[in-house]
Amino acid sequence: MNFRQLAQMALVIKVLLAVMIARVSDFVPDEHWESTEVAYSLHYGRGHLTWEWYANIRSYIPPVLILIVYKLASVFNSDGSLMILVKAPIMIQVALSVVGWNYFHQFAFARVGSNAGKLATIFMLMSWLTTFCGARVISNQTEMSLNCIALYLIEMGDLAKFSFIMGLNFALRPTAAILWLPFLPEFYGKLKETTFKNFLKCLTFAALPLVGALALDSMMTSSLTITWLEFLKFNLLSGGSGEFGVQSPSWYFYSGLPSVLGPLVVLLPFGFFCSKETRSLTIYVAFFLEVYSFFPHKEIRFLLPVTPLLFPICASVICTFVKKQTNIIYRLCGTYMKLAITLFICLNVGATIFFGFLHQCGMKRATADLSRKISEMDEPRVWIMTPCYAVPFHSHIHHPNIELEYYVCAPKEFLHLYTNGSSYPLIQPNGFGTVDLDLDISKKLIGAKAPHFILAFQEHVPKIISAFDNEGYKYKVCATHFHSYMTDFPAAVQILCNAVGKY
Repeated sequence: MNFRQLAQMALVIKVLLAVMIARVSDFVPDEHWESTEVAYSLHYGRGHLTWEWYANIRSYIPPVLILIVYKLASVFNSDGSLMILVKAPIMIQVALSVVGWNYFHQFAFARVGSNAGKLATIFMLMSWLTTFCGARVISNQTEMSLNCIALYLIEMGDLAKFSFIMGLNFALRPTAAILWLPFLPEFYGKLKETTFKNFLKCLTFAALPLVGALALDSMMTSSLTITWLEFLKFNLLSGGSGEFGVQSPSWYFYSGLPSVLGPLVVLLPFGFFCSKETRSLTIYVAFFLEVYSFFPHKEIRFLLPVTPLLFPICASVICTFVKKQTNIIYRLCGTYMKLAITLFICLNVGATIFFGFLHQCGMKRATADLSRKISEMDEPRVWIMTPCYAVPFHSHIHHPNIELEYYVCAPKEFLHLYTNGSSYPLIQPNGFGTVDLDLDISKKLIGAKAPHFILAFQEHVPKIISAFDNEGYKYKVCATHFHSYMTDFPAAVQILCNAVGKY
C-alpha cells in the first residue's frame, strides 16, 4: 500500500472522527451562535440572536447557507428534524474541511518537496485540533479550509482564484488579512509576470465576494452594512475583543503553540534557517503571532488559520536534520526528530480521544434528551439556568410552542434589546458567579409560570432546587449527563423536573 492510499484511508478515519466529535461534544459557543441559532431564527421567525448580530460585526453568509438547507428541507416537511437542524450544518462544514485538507496536501508537496510534504500531511491528519474542529461550524475552521485552498492557488500562480478566496475569507472574518499581508511580495512577484488585464481580473475576483457580502448583509439588516468594517472598528479600534476575556501577550507562545504542536514546537525557529521555502513561511507565522499577541482576547482556535503553515515548516526541518548525518550534532538532532514524531502522534491520538469524547460532551446529550422529553407536550416551559450562551437554544431544543427562559449577556449599549417587554429579564452581569439565583428565580416567578424542566450544570443544581423550594415548588433531578473530567469545567449537566406536579 503506497502513501497516497494510506493517506486516503487516514483521511476517511479523520472525517468520521470529526463528525462524531462534533455531534457529541461542544467547543465554543460560536459554533451555535454564529450558525445554527441564527439560521433557525431566520427560518422560523423565533429564537435568539446574540448582541454581535445587532452590532453588525458578523457576516450573514454562513447562517444563510444553513438557512438554504432549512428552506429546501421545508419543501419535504423535514426542516424540523434534528437531522436537518443540527447534523446537516456539520456535514456541510466537514465537506469544506475535506476540500481544504486535500489542497493542503498538494500545497505541502509543492512547497517543501515530496518527503517533507508527506510528513506535513501526516501531521495534519494526526492533529487533534484539526480533527476536533474539522466538522464544527465555526468561522475559524472555515477560514483554515479557505487558507489551505488559497495556499495551493498562490503556489501554483492561479492568482485570480486566489484573489476570490481571499476576498471571501476577508468578508467572513476580516482578521484573515493578517496572515496574508506578508504574502504580498510573493503575490506581487507572481503578478508582475502577468498582463495588466490579469491584474484587473484579480481585483474583480477579490471584489466579488466583498460586494456580495455587502449586498447580503445590508439586505438582512435593512440598512447599508459593511460587517468587516464594523468588525475591525469593534475589535481593533475600540478593543472590544476584551469583552470575551483577556490573556497575556505571550499566551500563544507558552500555551497556544505547544497545545497545537506538542514536542514539534521547538522546531519552528529552525524553519528560518532550513531553506528558502521555509524561511518565508516562518516569517509569515512570526508576523501572524506577533499581531495576534496584541489582541487582548486569545483562544487556541484562533491558531487554526495559521496551522497549514506550521506543519510544513516542522516537517521540512525534520527532513533536513534527519538527512544530514555529517556530525554528532546532526545525528543527535535526527534522533530527537524521530522521537518528537512518535510523541506528537501519541499525544494527538490521546488528545483526540479525550477532548473529543470525554470533555464537554454533556450539553448536546442533555439538549437532545430534553428535546425528546418535550416533544409530546403542547406548550412546554423550559428554563436554562446556565452561564449565558453555554447551551444552544432553539436549534437543539426544538419545539414550535416552547416557552424558553435563559440568561443573556452583552455590552451595556445592547442590553436594552433583551429587557424590553420582559417581566424580569435574566441578565448575567459579569460572569455567572455574580448571578443571584434566589432573587432571579423569585422575581421571575412573579410574571411567569414555573417551568416543566430546568437545564443546569450540576454544581448549581442544589442552589436552584433550594430557590424553587422557597417559592413552594419541588424539583428533582430526572436526568444526569456526564460533561467533563477537567476540574475547571462542570462535571455534569442535569435536567430537573417537577416533583409534585405544581405549576
